[in-house]
Amino acid sequence: MIHISKLNIITEKKDQNNDLIPFSFKAVTLSGEIIFGTNCICTSSHYESRSRKIKWLESGETRTIRNISFIEFNNVEVIF
Repeated sequence: MIHISKLNIITEKKDQNNDLIPFSFKAVTLSGEIIFGTNCICTSSHYESRSRKIKWLESGETRTIRNISFIEFNNVEVIF
């Protein structure tokens, strides 16, 4: 399990070339829909709004997702 407070560390992790490491996730939208992300990176995080911008590398789509919406990260459950 991953505690929600660790999301900022793991979503912004970089490799030896200082490139962001892609990840996968599951999150719940406000309407209750579950969204999936594979091969994604975090392009920015916002402390005050407790959210982060996630970019899908294959499609180029970018979405802002609240930290509390994450339910799984790299196939590991996110807890509060």
